Amino acid sequence: MIRDFLFFTTEALISIRRSGIMMFISIATITVSLIVFGIFLLLSANISNLTTYFAAKLEIRAYLKDSTRPDEILDLKTRFEAIPSVRKVEFIDKNTAWEEFKKNYPKIELNTLISDNPLPNAFRIILSDSAKLTTVANHLKGFESVEDVGDMGAIADRITAFSEYTRIAGIILVSLLTFATLLIIVNTIRLTVIARQDEITIMQLVGATTSFIRWPFIIEGLIIGVIGSVFSIVFLIFGYSFFVMRFQEKIPFFPLVYSHFTLNIIYLGIFIVGTTLGVLGAYLSVSRTIKSNY
Repeated sequence: MIRDFLFFTTEALISIRRSGIMMFISIATITVSLIVFGIFLLLSANISNLTTYFAAKLEIRAYLKDSTRPDEILDLKTRFEAIPSVRKVEFIDKNTAWEEFKKNYPKIELNTLISDNPLPNAFRIILSDSAKLTTVANHLKGFESVEDVGDMGAIADRITAFSEYTRIAGIILVSLLTFATLLIIVNTIRLTVIARQDEITIMQLVGATTSFIRWPFIIEGLIIGVIGSVFSIVFLIFGYSFFVMRFQEKIPFFPLVYSHFTLNIIYLGIFIVGTTLGVLGAYLSVSRTIKSNY
């Protein structure tokens, strides 16, 4: 078994050396295809990360009646924290909120326009699941001490819908890109197989089995897939790092994907797809040629 594998590998390497230009075209084609594929995966990961980031920023403001006593405020905080899907409850004192408001708008002479603080005491409520935002907001309206509730239910619904549409579109586009890459690889490797069709015919005439003829081409496809995958991954690593550095200089707080785990999963996926498509493309190409000779 090992002897056969070494023989097939040697034959594949000899074939690659003989077909230098075709191999270069094959590797370049796979590399470009996988780079496009990888760019889309990185873009999808960043869109998903951005959606999660904005969803985490959604909050509810529960504005209290002026008659609410301090002990009732403490009781409300405890009851709010007990609501399912509530991750954090923060009390916002109206005096503190008023001072912050005046600092944010220093050019407006608020003290001359308004004598009393118009803001109410409020609670800032952050959820663990943004999809529950409207449900929790409606529940808060039932508390007697709550004067009004400000929520971002419409925004939350839009973000949830956008996230779902992005996920579905991502699955469809990844499938299309994978299929397109497979077709490119099949047709590219098929050119190398056609160039050696006479050699395949002679091997069939002297009694070579289908597996004996097919394996060197499959290993050749594997080598092409591995080389193309490595080249595309190296390009994406340096290209994405350069893009992130430039982008962060302009917008430092934008939530781009930095996680090494996430990026390594993407790069590993590109490598697996590249090598798999290389092998599958070679198998389909040589199988079609062998059948046409019979």
